Amino acid sequence: MRYVKILLRIPLQLSSSKRLTIVVLAFLGCAGLFAVGFPSPLNGSLLSIPVALAVWLFQRRGAVLVLGGATLIVWFVNTLTYHTVLWPLFALTPFAAGMLALFAETVVIGYLRSALEQTDVARQKAEQAEQQLALAYEQQKQLNYLKDQLLIHLSHELRTPLTALRGYLELLDYYGSPIDPETYARFLGNAMRGCDELQRLIESVLHALQANASGASSMREKKEEVPVFMLAQELLEQWDPCTREGHPIHMDIPAHLSIWANAHLTRQVLQNILSNAFKYSPSGSPVSISATDYPVETPEAAMVVITVKDAGPGIPPDEQPLLFQQFVRLRRDVSSAIRGTGLGLSISKQLVETMGGRIWVESTGIPGEGSLFCVMLPSVPQPLPKPSEDTMMSMATVRN
Repeated sequence: MRYVKILLRIPLQLSSSKRLTIVVLAFLGCAGLFAVGFPSPLNGSLLSIPVALAVWLFQRRGAVLVLGGATLIVWFVNTLTYHTVLWPLFALTPFAAGMLALFAETVVIGYLRSALEQTDVARQKAEQAEQQLALAYEQQKQLNYLKDQLLIHLSHELRTPLTALRGYLELLDYYGSPIDPETYARFLGNAMRGCDELQRLIESVLHALQANASGASSMREKKEEVPVFMLAQELLEQWDPCTREGHPIHMDIPAHLSIWANAHLTRQVLQNILSNAFKYSPSGSPVSISATDYPVETPEAAMVVITVKDAGPGIPPDEQPLLFQQFVRLRRDVSSAIRGTGLGLSISKQLVETMGGRIWVESTGIPGEGSLFCVMLPSVPQPLPKPSEDTMMSMATVRN
């Protein structure tokens, strides 16, 4: 039965011209045989072959045309045979029976063709539903995987600063007042940095959850003029001195350069990028921060590009498109001792796009050549030029 269905569908896949050729040849051949073989007990039933083909290949249009042509052929042959339009009674009965049989044939085959089409449509809908179900299953599977990865990363990330924080607090509790002020300040500072790291982790997770729940539009905040040099300098001054001492920092930012953005969000973006630069670069390797105007055609579209360059192992080109997705870490870092949640760059991308900019990375992936992270943000809108006195006098003259 399966092979019969396949054979029935094969002619339907042909082009319209080929199907029309098959019907015309079948009609002419059967009409010729009918004309040569008359009188015959089969009479017009020989024409059922082209009628069946026409109905199956062209449905109603083919049924009307071929059924009408068969009627004309039978009428013409009978008229030539009896030499009159008024046929004898014994000739009218098989003619009527043959035409009725051909009409019944068109109805049955047309119904079968419609049933086949409905079956194909139902099968396509079932396949689409199956594909959608499979896609939904894969998405749910991916979400479960991301959830598990988030729990694994967070448990690992939170454990490290908590361990350090508890350790320094226990030391302070153990030594008590006899401890010297310098050691006391060092222990207390390390404990505070552990608290700051915990706070950054929690803020990263909250930003990711907020972006997933309501989109980047919910993170929109008031924009203002932000001097890039002052922002970068304040950010570095608040950084861990041990980290800053381990990497020579070069800044090339014009003092007059400013962006039209949110200072808090921009600080978080630069903090995420600098944190990765310090984390993945070898000790003693330089980190460069620069900013420049981006060339544009109109002043209204002026942009500023802030770049952070490191001398780390770089990012393979095939992994760069995935770098700004949530929970994504490079293959080499998954099993390494370097900690990370895979949220920092994803959050940075959302924040930058919220402020009307974009972020990207440039890297060859060759160890030692490092990576260049670029953040493009709108420049401060330029005020409209004041009209000159001559222009104002001319405008006043026109009004008068």
